[in-house]
Amino acid sequence: MARRRGFGEVERRVSKAGQVSYRARYAMADGSRHSRTLATKLDAEAWLAAERALIDRDEWTPPRARQEAAERRLREAAAHTLPGFAERYLTERGLRPNTVRGYRSLLDSQILPYFKEMPLRDVTLSEIKSWRASLDASKESTNAAAYRLLRSILQAAEEEELIDRAPPKIRGASNAPVKNVAVPATLDELAVIIDAMPERLKLLIVLAGFVGLREGELLELRRSDVDGVTGRIDVTRKVDKDANPSVRGACPECRRPISTPKTKSGVRTVHVPPPFLTTLQQHLLEHTAEGPNGLLFPGDRTDHMSVRYLMDRYRRAREKAGRPDLTIHHLRHTALTLAGQHGATAAELQARAGHASQAAMAIYQHATLDRDKALAERIGATYDAWRDSLGSQ
Repeated sequence: MARRRGFGEVERRVSKAGQVSYRARYAMADGSRHSRTLATKLDAEAWLAAERALIDRDEWTPPRARQEAAERRLREAAAHTLPGFAERYLTERGLRPNTVRGYRSLLDSQILPYFKEMPLRDVTLSEIKSWRASLDASKESTNAAAYRLLRSILQAAEEEELIDRAPPKIRGASNAPVKNVAVPATLDELAVIIDAMPERLKLLIVLAGFVGLREGELLELRRSDVDGVTGRIDVTRKVDKDANPSVRGACPECRRPISTPKTKSGVRTVHVPPPFLTTLQQHLLEHTAEGPNGLLFPGDRTDHMSVRYLMDRYRRAREKAGRPDLTIHHLRHTALTLAGQHGATAAELQARAGHASQAAMAIYQHATLDRDKALAERIGATYDAWRDSLGSQ
């Protein structure tokens, strides 16, 4: 039963589970009714008293509107904390799914455990230095990546005028020391590896070790990307190593995401050195899937070749060459080293590699297709000379 008061009324209520609560309610002059259920009678009476006070001061607005405004303020306040804005940064900037996963991992493991709910304006240079000092010093690469992410988030907050200015950059914090410098493969080692690979994979080693394509780019190459006569290859896509069926654009069979390169410079045209044109042409005839969309390196059970299958064969081949340290990415390093040894300019190297910062894009545009083809021919001439020297021994 509701008990009437001078203003409003309080009703004792009992749920089916036997839990007691109190509903306070009142009516306004316009006929609208407002209520709130609270745990104790004292709380219900206090709420009615507070509502009456708002009416007396002419400050009253509907309780639901006040609640929505309070929730909105909480959301806005959360967006101005580091974790709140970081979440917006991840979801509103059109980042790739893999990038989001990587960034979220860095936030959860490296950044937020220290900063917690800290407001953006309190993330000062001093706080960042203290945070860096708290990190595991043995994880240099991870720490550098976490710092780059934090700095990007703060720069975005500055752009949106949520902070006056991002803290100054800490020199050296963005880069981890290079511990293991890749030693390029020699022509002899490359020849042993190519010879030890299955016929269907020989071209892959050529394109990695002499042209410099990445693993994901190689496994997504299709017949329409390649000109078997000129050796021209258009690199416009890559496939991820791991399956992720939730990502839009994932391969329907292997479920690995297919995407364009991260930067504009990753979309590029390169050329196969002339001595390997026969290898390319033979591969197109015997090992490439049918049709213009057929993969150059198709898998046995799914359309894309599995990374496990590739690595099992590659490990055996590099062992035969006496280079167990040589990763497929090191083959790419070998190709770029060869290009540099054959007179490639910095712009040509970066264009051939498809690896560049946005600030340098204007430079790379001067590296033309003719120059890349000439570079491939110079590398090919050196390979021919090396091969001829073996025959004369």
